[in-house]
Amino acid sequence: MVADALTLAQAQAIVTAALAGARSEPGRFIAVCVVDAGGHPLAMLREEGAAPLLAHIAEAKARTCVIYGKPTRVLRDWADATPNWFHGVRDVASARTGLPLIASLGGVIIRAPGGALLGACGIAGEAGEYDEALGVQGIEAARLVAEAG
Repeated sequence: MVADALTLAQAQAIVTAALAGARSEPGRFIAVCVVDAGGHPLAMLREEGAAPLLAHIAEAKARTCVIYGKPTRVLRDWADATPNWFHGVRDVASARTGLPLIASLGGVIIRAPGGALLGACGIAGEAGEYDEALGVQGIEAARLVAEAG
């Protein structure tokens, strides 16, 4: 195993804890995706009742975080302050890589206790603040450091 690399066990722990948090409140349906520092998915679940597109949105939120090294809350603030910049970057990223960039809440950076970037967790399905809180809950349950912005 590479030092400071996110493990499958950690990714599964994040997904499990985030889903448990959502299920503690009836009627909450989410999708969760955890990606490593390269943006590659390690664990993804869309619970029954969640819209099918939510899994793709969760993955895009997580990937957006690792592309920029920042949580989607920070990117949302940038997009709000400089929409032409963000839309240009989003369009280039989509055209050149086929990967969407999403600047809405719910993407949380995952760091090792020493500060190294390990990956990100993206959650979609509820209000952005709720999605973000579930991501933080999942990451902290895995004994890692969450950076939400």
